[in-house]
Amino acid sequence: MGYAKNYQKKPKQKSRKKTYQPKPPFSSVEGNGTLPFNKLDRGAVWVLMRFYAKFNGYNRYDLSLPYKEVKHEMSSKIFTRSIWQCIGFGFLDVTRWGRLERNSSLYGLSNRWRKLCEEPEKLEKIEALLKEIEHLKKQKGSAQKRTKIYEHRHKILKLGGR
Repeated sequence: MGYAKNYQKKPKQKSRKKTYQPKPPFSSVEGNGTLPFNKLDRGAVWVLMRFYAKFNGYNRYDLSLPYKEVKHEMSSKIFTRSIWQCIGFGFLDVTRWGRLERNSSLYGLSNRWRKLCEEPEKLEKIEALLKEIEHLKKQKGSAQKRTKIYEHRHKILKLGGR
């Protein structure tokens, strides 16, 4: 009898928590202060912060940032340069290329910058290729120019470990 009086049921839990619950906002950027991060210009850092603002913990490789969302903040030329800097220095990966059938490109937050920290000569090559692309863009338009830009971007992807 004394046992029944002292025995109390534990209150039921209302709901179980999920195994991983991210806590927004994600204000800390991976790689902040590293050599690849220091090579990014202000526009690229701003674009990277916009990607981190869209990151909710589950969509690491399913992020998009169409130019339509940032056209009031920067020009298309600076936006493209910033995206390619983030890709080249290992902070973003392209998971799907856009433009066809009005699909926007999908990007993923990457950790390739960690490998680039160990190989500064690759960083210098990537930086030189990005400068060459900017130099080519200032020249008169031609099929050769577009081909060279495409080749340089392909080299950047290869150097970055993609």
